Amino acid sequence: MPLRMGDHVFVGQGTVVQAASVGNHVHIGKGCTVGEFAIIKDYVKILDGTVVPPTMVIPSFSIVAGQPAKVVGEIPEGGHDEFELRDLYKTVGNNPQPPAS
Repeated sequence: MPLRMGDHVFVGQGTVVQAASVGNHVHIGKGCTVGEFAIIKDYVKILDGTVVPPTMVIPSFSIVAGQPAKVVGEIPEGGHDEFELRDLYKTVGNNPQPPAS
């Protein structure tokens, strides 16, 4: 089964993703492992070093951490407007740019 990846997804350095589906506006931190057939819904933040077990479904607007992963918080209603990765994308790669003021 091929991986389906949404828009505006950031995957940190050293992370392995074997998920079935990754939604839109997802941030997966450094050194994470996302197991086979896991489903990550929209607007999810997975903190550094998290291990998402196979077949886990992470609901929208969740903050996830731990080994094994568990939901440790949620992005508040309306908080997804601040969950833009635009500034992060500008600092990654060969052409870093300062954040917008």
